[in-house]
Amino acid sequence: MAPTILDYVNHVAGIGYAAQLILMGDAFMNDNLATHITNSAVTTMCKDSGMFIIGMRVAHYIVQTKVKDVEVKKLMTASAGVLWGTCGLLTLSTWGEGKAPNVYVNFGLQFFFAGAYAHQYLTMDSEKKD
Repeated sequence: MAPTILDYVNHVAGIGYAAQLILMGDAFMNDNLATHITNSAVTTMCKDSGMFIIGMRVAHYIVQTKVKDVEVKKLMTASAGVLWGTCGLLTLSTWGEGKAPNVYVNFGLQFFFAGAYAHQYLTMDSEKKD
């Protein structure tokens, strides 16, 4: 079972977020947060976060392309949905910190990916047990 179109779109979104955090952390925060503090520690944390996102993207891609166990792939799908859903809940709980229109875009993407991964998980075939 190869990665789905949803999985590839998720990788592109993740790499996009990571690139923004690594290369333009201050601009990313300015575009997305109503107020932000610019200093080297905050920018460094953005870069670190971006690197972790890339690491998780690579690990997720390796599992999707190399692991043959369908149940593992179902768990990866569930974890992706939970991750995006949790990000959506975080966005909602800190809505006042967000900056329009990007807070709407971010929440829309989070909602889309959470729902799409929930659908993918529920429609994936399980490995048949003999």
